[in-house]
Amino acid sequence: MNANTPLDSKLEIHTQRLILSPLSTQDIDIYMRLLTCAKTTKYLPGGKPFSAAYIENYLVEKLTHWEKGYGTFVVRLKSEPQVKIGYAGVEQIKGTDYNDIRYAIIPEQYRKGYALEAAQGVCDFMFKNTDIESIYGVAVKENYGSVAIIEKLKMKPASERLYDSDEVLTYKLDYQDYLQANE
Repeated sequence: MNANTPLDSKLEIHTQRLILSPLSTQDIDIYMRLLTCAKTTKYLPGGKPFSAAYIENYLVEKLTHWEKGYGTFVVRLKSEPQVKIGYAGVEQIKGTDYNDIRYAIIPEQYRKGYALEAAQGVCDFMFKNTDIESIYGVAVKENYGSVAIIEKLKMKPASERLYDSDEVLTYKLDYQDYLQANE
């Protein structure tokens, strides 16, 4: 995929119950909702809600990442396309060649399988539309829900250390393993 590809509906991901659209400036609302919530930030760096100024700068970083031809998608329900319930995407970790998957769903939609469905859609998109050979997943050990999603994606424990923390588990999904898991 060319990094200069315009962000349009061709990049939308449709799963059984979800629509994932490339992030836009109009999506600051879902980031504010997620990143100011104690429940959704509990296992993120710092472990507490972020300031509005931080979130605004964070959104700019997420938008800029799309220059690489991939990034974060906003997750919406197919049954109610105007309703944003979270985000999911793969991004390159600054200063490395590693790409990791990131996702968050609003607490009202927990335990419905949306995070896994969105993450699977993103992995499919990445392996079919980019030349990335591996996707990493990182989760705080106590974040059992996120660890379960990573394992359901068929990611395997990885020896690489992506972040400077003893509190996180690192997993990896290689393209070949993805192909085998989806035969």
